[in-house]
Amino acid sequence: MEWDDLKHFLAVSRTGSLTEAARRLKTSAATVGRRIMALENRLNTRLFDRKTSGYALTEAGKTICIAAEEIERTVLTIERTSAGHDLRPTGTVRVASAEDMAAAFIAPNLAQFQCSYPKIALELTTRMGLVNLDRREADISLRQSRPREGNLVIRRVGSWPLGLYAAKRYVAARGLKPGRIALADVGIITWTEEWAHLLGGPWFAQHASDSAIVLRANSRRVHQAACKAGLGVAILPSIFADADPDLVCLLSPEEVTVLDVWLVVHEDLARAARVRAVMEFLSDSVSRHK
Repeated sequence: MEWDDLKHFLAVSRTGSLTEAARRLKTSAATVGRRIMALENRLNTRLFDRKTSGYALTEAGKTICIAAEEIERTVLTIERTSAGHDLRPTGTVRVASAEDMAAAFIAPNLAQFQCSYPKIALELTTRMGLVNLDRREADISLRQSRPREGNLVIRRVGSWPLGLYAAKRYVAARGLKPGRIALADVGIITWTEEWAHLLGGPWFAQHASDSAIVLRANSRRVHQAACKAGLGVAILPSIFADADPDLVCLLSPEEVTVLDVWLVVHEDLARAARVRAVMEFLSDSVSRHK
């Protein structure tokens, strides 16, 4: 039995989908499906029930999943330990970050980093959800919440100020005054329910629970575009919104929210030269905006 077969099995067990498992494994759904069928034939047992809602583990699949996760932990520990002793600043380093922070902190400084470390290739993944560093979904995570568990090296590297903004024409049409705003009189642009606990969502929940919501979206870029178009007010990163001449800051970050920015890496990888180099690059990139 090959580890790759079990890796495909675990991906499907966690996602319930060949397509999503393929996305995570960077392969095709057809390949994942073939791997699952081959594993079932090799074990002579059915591991999944194929339902219209997706793939669900059978009882045999659940038992094998427990053993496969133990094998996964061992394999990943070996990989991290080996990578952590690499003293050469070469190879690929995978970084996970929210899209807006990647655009603000990472992308503008990549050319300089490449000049300093031409043999390090950065793989940047932007996503809303948190990555699992134990499973090596990324090597380094730049995030806005501090992890509470895991064998991690954690460093606070800066802050992420968020203010309340509206378009100039929206402000003029409604007679709004910066620093003094009745939220019941404006339309709110906020997050979908899945992400309402992050990135300014709690502030709206506390201060604008009775206000009319004119848009829910799971993208900060959509929030800013809708706000700029005059749809309503939105909580936006000051680094972008303050540079937009069409937007007015109604409430400063000190009145809304200032999030910490955390740099997180698994302790087994923190000693690798290429990982250390990227950690310092990310830390310096964020600290420039303090």
